[in-house]
Amino acid sequence: MAKKSTVTSQPKAVSAPAKIAAPAIAATTPVRNSAVPPKAAAAIPAKKAAPTRDQIAQRAYFIWQSGTGGSEYDNWTRAERELRGI
Repeated sequence: MAKKSTVTSQPKAVSAPAKIAAPAIAATTPVRNSAVPPKAAAAIPAKKAAPTRDQIAQRAYFIWQSGTGGSEYDNWTRAERELRGI
């Protein structure tokens, strides 16, 4: 019987781990640079800014000046309705 040697002259070569194949993607989608898709952005109505006090006063003045208005209060409320689109 042969004796087993306990001393090794060269280290054993370690093989590299096998690469795992990445799963195949069936379909790719383009990357969007915006947070909202184009169709959804068109579906959301833009909020109108509320008219300022000066805008309402100017419109009420023009209503009064045209002669078709009523009292100051009526002209003011009519101007608000027209500017807000109610």
